[in-house]
Amino acid sequence: MFTDLSRRYSTVVRQRRTPSFRVYNDFQAIKIVRLGPWYGDKGSSSGCYSLLGLDVPESEVSVLSKSSYKLALVCPRKLVYRRERYPSSAEKDPYLDFLADGGFLVEAVARALFPDGQIIAPQEGETTAQATARLLRSENVDLFEAVFEHGGLSARVDVLSKRGGVIELIEVKAKSVNMERADGSPLRGTRGGISAEWRPYLEDVAFQVHVVRSVMGPSCTVRPKLCVVDVSKACGEAATFSALDLTPRDERAFGMPTAHYVGDVAALRQNHFLAFLDVSAEVEELLSGPDSCAAVAPSIALAILQGDRSCLKPAIGTHCRDCEYRVDGTDESGRNGFRECWGGLAAGSPHVLDLYRIDKLGGRGEGGLLWLLERGISAISDIPDRMFADGEIGRRQRHQVQATRSGREWIEPGMGPALAAACAPFHFVDFETSRMPVPYHAGMRPYGQVAFQFSCHTVSGDGALSHREWINVDDRYPNIEFAMALRDVIGDAGTMLVWSAHERTALREIREQLLREGGGPAGLVDWLEPPTLDVEKGGRTLDLYNICRRHYVHPAMGGKTSIKAVLQAVWKGNPSLHVHPWFAAYVRGEGDSVRSPYEVLADVVTDAGIVAAVREGTGAMRAYQDMLYGRRRGDAAYKEACRRALLEYCKLDTLAMVIVWTHWMERTSGATSHVSA
Repeated sequence: MFTDLSRRYSTVVRQRRTPSFRVYNDFQAIKIVRLGPWYGDKGSSSGCYSLLGLDVPESEVSVLSKSSYKLALVCPRKLVYRRERYPSSAEKDPYLDFLADGGFLVEAVARALFPDGQIIAPQEGETTAQATARLLRSENVDLFEAVFEHGGLSARVDVLSKRGGVIELIEVKAKSVNMERADGSPLRGTRGGISAEWRPYLEDVAFQVHVVRSVMGPSCTVRPKLCVVDVSKACGEAATFSALDLTPRDERAFGMPTAHYVGDVAALRQNHFLAFLDVSAEVEELLSGPDSCAAVAPSIALAILQGDRSCLKPAIGTHCRDCEYRVDGTDESGRNGFRECWGGLAAGSPHVLDLYRIDKLGGRGEGGLLWLLERGISAISDIPDRMFADGEIGRRQRHQVQATRSGREWIEPGMGPALAAACAPFHFVDFETSRMPVPYHAGMRPYGQVAFQFSCHTVSGDGALSHREWINVDDRYPNIEFAMALRDVIGDAGTMLVWSAHERTALREIREQLLREGGGPAGLVDWLEPPTLDVEKGGRTLDLYNICRRHYVHPAMGGKTSIKAVLQAVWKGNPSLHVHPWFAAYVRGEGDSVRSPYEVLADVVTDAGIVAAVREGTGAMRAYQDMLYGRRRGDAAYKEACRRALLEYCKLDTLAMVIVWTHWMERTSGATSHVSA
C-alpha cells in the first residue's frame, strides 16, 4: 500500500495498447480509476478494470481529483461508497446529465476566445501531466484541460493562459450572473463575506490553484478567474447554438460529448455572453485557515490511498434524505451505504427523513432531527406531537404524522372552498420550456426562456373532457406563436389550473417580452395578464400545488408534494380511478402493485429505431434540443418520434392533474357532476 504522498501518482498507464483491454487513458476514464478489483478479476461488475493489476512499473494511480474533494466536503463517506461501487440510485447516463447541464457548451464558446489554445495531447510514453509540463516550458501558451498532479492530488484546468511567469487559471461554469445589476462584487453578500451561492464554484478554483501552485513553485504567479454566463447580454448569431457542433460520446470508452465552435470567431469576440471574474481575493480567503483545501485535501487523499475508513466518517443529517446511497435492499455482498452510515437509526419506516421539511422540525433547523436521533427516534410515527411548531409547516408535519399513524389521507376542511374558487370550463394546463446557457436564436439572452409546448385538458361545465395541444417542431423562436395558440385553446372563459408557478412565470416573461418589443399581435398583451395572476388576486389561475401544500396529506406521498408523488398516492389508494373511462388506458397492475401512469409511457418505435419515452421535464428539454439541434435533426423519422414522445409526456402531465382533481372533488364534496364520463 502506498503511503508516501511526497511521490507523484500519475494517472495514465504508459502503453497505448491498454484500451484494447478496456483500460482507457482519456481524462474521463482517469477520473473514475479506483483501487481494485485487480486487472483480470472477473468478479468486476464495472465493465472496466482498475490499472492496479497491470504489470507495468510506471503505472501509478491518482487518488483525489477536484470532484472527489468536493464530494468529500458534502459527505466523506460518499468517497468510499463511490469508489467501492455501492448500490446507488444515481445510475444515470452521464452523457444526458452533462448535456442537460450545458457546461460543455459554455466551455466550447470560452475556448473559441483563445484561438491558439491547445488541448493536451500526450506523446508516446507520456502522461497528461507530463505533457502539460512540457508545453508550459513555452514562454507564452494557451492550454485546454491542462493536468497538474502533486501529493496525491490531481487538478484539471479548463483554460490556462501562460504569459511569461504569470499563469491565468480560468474555471468555466454555466453559472449565470447579471453584470448590469451587479452592485460591487456579485461573489459576496451584503456583509462582505463570500456568498453561499458562489462558494462551491470558488472552492473549485481554490483547489486547482493550490495544486497548480504546488507544482509550479513560488516563481510562478497564478491568477484565478471564473468564466460565467452574463444574462444581461443579448447575443448575435455568432454566439448561438447553431455556431456549435456537438459530437456524441464514444460508446466504446468513457468519453463525454464534445462541442466545437464552428462559427465566426471574430464576430464572437466582439459580441459574446461570457464574463471573466477575477476571484483572486476570494481564493486567497478560501486557501487560508485550518479548513482550507490546502490543509484538508492531502489528508483525505492519504485516507483513500490507505483505505482508512475511520478518517472518512459519515456526517448524518437532513442532507441524507436525498442521498444516492439511500436505496432499498443491498447488493450481493450485503452492502447498503445508508444503513452503514445510520446504523440502527436507518430502520425507521417511514423514516423521519421523509417528514415534510424535516429541516424545519420544531422550528429548530437541523437541531430538530438531531434531537430525535439522540433519543433513538427514526420513524415518522414516533415523532412526539410537541415537536411541531406553529404555522403552516408545523401543521403539515403534524398531519403527515397523523396520516402515517392511521394509514389514511388527511384533507383539511379548507380544501373544498379552495377548489370551488375555480369556475368552468376547467383548463388543466402544463408547459414545456427550455433555458440553455447558449441561446437558441440571435437576439436572445443566455438562459432566455423558449416555450415550445403545452398540453391542455379541459373539463366543461357539463362534465365532458377534451384535450388540445401545441408543439413547435421548427428552428424558430416560438414564444409568441405559443401564446397565441394558448389563447385559441383556453379563450377568455374558465379557470386555468396548474401545478406550480412555472406556467404563470412563463406567461409573465412572454408578456414582458412583448411589451419590450412593441406589443405584438393585437390584444395579446392584455389577454396574457389574467393568467399570470392567481384567482385569489383577481386572475384566472388556480395552483393545485398550493392547495395540496395547504390542505392535503397522503401517507404514501412520503412528505413530497410533486404532481408525480401525489398522483401515485391517489392512484394506488382510489381504485375507482382505474375504471374511470378517462383514465383506464393508463392502468397496469392492480392493488398495491398498480404502476404509476408515468411508468407505463411506452417508447416510440419507428422504422429508424426506438426513441425512449419522455418521463420528466429535463428529458423533455433534451428531446426538444436533440430534435431541432442534434446530430439527427435532418432525420424526419427521428424528429417525428421525438415529437410523439414529447406530446405523450405533456399530455399525461395535464391528465395527472385531472386525476388528482377528480379524487379531491370526490373526497371533499361527493360531487360527481364535474367528473362524469
